[in-house]
Amino acid sequence: GLGGEERKKRARTDDERTARNHRRGERKKQRAASRQGLAKTQSFFSGEGTTHHQTTSMDGSSGLDCSDPTPRVNFDLMQRYVGRKVKLVCKVEEFSGESVKVTTCDGQAVFVKPKQGSQYDTAFVEIEGVVENNTTVQEESFTSFGDSFDMKNYNELCKLSNGPTQELFL
Repeated sequence: GLGGEERKKRARTDDERTARNHRRGERKKQRAASRQGLAKTQSFFSGEGTTHHQTTSMDGSSGLDCSDPTPRVNFDLMQRYVGRKVKLVCKVEEFSGESVKVTTCDGQAVFVKPKQGSQYDTAFVEIEGVVENNTTVQEESFTSFGDSFDMKNYNELCKLSNGPTQELFL
């Protein structure tokens, strides 16, 4: 038979699968309602430079579209998302040609390919972009995070928001 730890691990995996399938079902319902004209989705920007989508039902109820959140990652977690959009808070180290060398919140070197015209004018920035490979992110947008930022704390947030408690995060 299975040991106690293995049973717990399987149960956790089953719970995660159930939650993921539920989220997929909710997204399908939203898309179907939108196609049928029962709801409309509107995009808007928050003060932090983040794009949110708000879906409004014809009955007037509304809420943020949380169906496909952009994951916040450190270097380790970034490896899971090659080819996908992520948010990466990093420390700007040096500009070199077409890329910028940065340090992630877990202390690893990554290269960012800035979008045309991007100027990183603070020590810390949040890059929203697509992971090209295990060390490169193509920026789509960025947000300045100032010259003082607690990277250790942010690293813990990344681990929590991608781990067993990820359903608590958008």
